[in-house]
Amino acid sequence: MAISLSERSPDQLKIIKDAIKAELAQFWSALPCEVETYDPNAVTVTVQPTIRIPIRTIEGELELLQMPVLQDVPVMFPCAGGFTITHPIKKGDECFVVFADRNIDLWWQSGGIQNPFDMRKHDLSDGFAFFRPQSQANKITGISTKDLEIRNDENSCKIKITPAGEIHFIGTKSIFECPVEMKETLRVDKATNLKTTLGVLGKSTFTAGASISGIEFDQHLHGGVKSGGDDSGTPK
Repeated sequence: MAISLSERSPDQLKIIKDAIKAELAQFWSALPCEVETYDPNAVTVTVQPTIRIPIRTIEGELELLQMPVLQDVPVMFPCAGGFTITHPIKKGDECFVVFADRNIDLWWQSGGIQNPFDMRKHDLSDGFAFFRPQSQANKITGISTKDLEIRNDENSCKIKITPAGEIHFIGTKSIFECPVEMKETLRVDKATNLKTTLGVLGKSTFTAGASISGIEFDQHLHGGVKSGGDDSGTPK
């Protein structure tokens, strides 16, 4: 029985489609990855892509292969205008690596406008790590739907800014390692209609050496002291 040419070989359209698929297999745009190591001095990570890649073997079988670890991937922290928001990075953290259109080697080393070192495009060597996409296994919970929050994953410590303009510090302790100045701002208590500039709810404690206008809380003296029920004078 004779075999037609169409049965012997694929048509031209299939050849073109297969050629396009073969090229696209080498075209990298973005992948979810997992951190292997972090270098805070170089601000880079080594990451393991978390999607296996299907490869056709010589025998025609389809095999799923784990991709190699990507080295020296620059970390993308939110930053501009001389300010940066940083966060710690640890092994196992999820991230999203985006691959540049051209070779980034000379730009990464020197910054500014550079020529590409070679003509590679969308290569696994030219990734940037963004933190983070969240798989269902590692997503955070308790996300506010109305407030801006900077928080830990457990939601036990955070800074919250509300639409009304309130800033809440939530955690075990707030520590200010610098001089603190509170400017006078008039506030009206809705319950009592009393006007105050600074309100303190709960017990206030002061460590040794704490002072206002040079008067230490735990060592200051009072003038006009006498026996009886009168109040003392102001602190000295």
